[in-house]
Amino acid sequence: MPSSQSESLFAKELHERIRREFPELRIYRFWDRPVGPHPTAMFEVNTFDPHQTGALFSWLAVNRGPCSVLIHPNTDDPYRDHTERAIWMGRPWPLNDTILKKI
Repeated sequence: MPSSQSESLFAKELHERIRREFPELRIYRFWDRPVGPHPTAMFEVNTFDPHQTGALFSWLAVNRGPCSVLIHPNTDDPYRDHTERAIWMGRPWPLNDTILKKI
């Protein structure tokens, strides 16, 4: 919840922990505002093989704290990636999927 100072701080610290503990992954900047279809602060992490994916997902299951995590593939259909193909750890957030239909 962006309005919760403690949750925002946790999310920023989680971002830094992932950067330190998974340097082999592509970890994008922390956005403290909505970006694209995402209605709240967020950051993106890309994995490149099943081993990395499994390691990160297992780690997130234990360490994500109060943060919700959207997990989706990156194919040529961003709308389906963020809706039909997506899974959530924690509470799902409603996405602005109209943006994705235009891509």
